[in-house]
Amino acid sequence: RWLSVAAKDVAQKTLCVRRIVDAVTASATRNVTTSEYKVLHVEYIPSSGRAIMLTKIDPLRVGHFPNVTVGTNGAPVYWYEFGNTIGIDPIPDGIYNLRLYIADMPKMVLLDTGAFTDGVGATQWTDSGNGWAATGTTAVHSGAGPETFTYNTILAASTNYTFTVTIDSIGVTGTLIMKADTTGGTATGATITTAGVHTQNLTSAATGPAIILSGANDVVVSHITVLKEIDFATTTDQTELPCAWQHLLALYATHGGLTKDRKYGPAQMLESIYNNELAYLRQSIVEVIPDGRNDVKYQ
Repeated sequence: RWLSVAAKDVAQKTLCVRRIVDAVTASATRNVTTSEYKVLHVEYIPSSGRAIMLTKIDPLRVGHFPNVTVGTNGAPVYWYEFGNTIGIDPIPDGIYNLRLYIADMPKMVLLDTGAFTDGVGATQWTDSGNGWAATGTTAVHSGAGPETFTYNTILAASTNYTFTVTIDSIGVTGTLIMKADTTGGTATGATITTAGVHTQNLTSAATGPAIILSGANDVVVSHITVLKEIDFATTTDQTELPCAWQHLLALYATHGGLTKDRKYGPAQMLESIYNNELAYLRQSIVEVIPDGRNDVKYQ
């Protein structure tokens, strides 16, 4: 328990667990729901041309910035964070692809595989039709869809997961949707239409959840990783907390044990070492401090 608390404490105080996740807007809806600890930056990915990093604003200034016509919807220009959502200005007039640069809670490795086998075993995959084929090192979908390819291990209900999938290739009309259950809802990720590595945070629903790849037309998947937000339970659990921070777990846990044994002097000393290490590593690894005026100017 102390190791688990330590991992969360490190991540919350330093924002050292970073990832880039996919998200999409909804037409005529300002807010985009997120399931991350903190959104740091938002990038708009247009259908063609360069991606654009959106400017963060105060929500009180929505509609008062240039490049946005009051009362007119359009492509994303600005963003702000509000609770478990981000707001987009202007209000989107369609579905727009976003990349969220986030700080997240550390999770445990649940699945990390580049092997795909059809079958009924706990570590095998079941396809819903003839569209999917497991070739050993890849999962391939061809033909119309959507058709599902389901990993047989059941996920825990109402639990946050991070899905990362590597798509080797995808056709012009190909799509892939990652799901954490069979019913959709908040457990359904953004539609993927491009090759590459895609990451999404999904919270499983309470009705028989499972890991699902839903494909349409030509899609080739070569790797999938699933991380689960849970506490340490066994000695084989692997946390995704970066290596530079993992030694702090021992300091925090030992501090907890010494406090429980009422050895307050050594406990206070370890707590001081722990907090100083947090501050030092955050300053030297996490924080990006501008070197001069050119670093803070927009071109």
